[in-house]
Amino acid sequence: MSQENQEVLPTFSVDVNDMITHSLCFESGENNKCITLADQDLFSVGRFLTVNMTVKSVAPNKQIAIGLKLYETTGGNRVIKGHKMYAVAHDKDCCTDIRLRNIHFVLPEEIAETDDKTNICSRRTFDLEATSHYIDLDCCDEKI
Repeated sequence: MSQENQEVLPTFSVDVNDMITHSLCFESGENNKCITLADQDLFSVGRFLTVNMTVKSVAPNKQIAIGLKLYETTGGNRVIKGHKMYAVAHDKDCCTDIRLRNIHFVLPEEIAETDDKTNICSRRTFDLEATSHYIDLDCCDEKI
């Protein structure tokens, strides 16, 4: 392609904190498009936690609720930073383990319980609590 026939590609400036969306349109018959994003500063630093867990010996044909709470601990104080809840079951004829994989928590530095919220060089301490309970209990119809 000669230089005078070269397509000028759009350049976008993106602030990752603002999540700017730019619309792109493929014209009829156009099957390829290239765009170049402007240089970006890394504004949104943080941590990413992946949790895998197993609940042991879940009774057959029972549903369980699983809850996770993530706290950040600093100076003796615990501040909740995230929670996840799941309802899961299995249909096996015997007790079996239920495994949950890839439970993600995104922990931006801007919510850190530290003085310096601009980089990931500060140490952060978390407590993760997990709980599980049966949620399809057999109830009797007796009136009290």
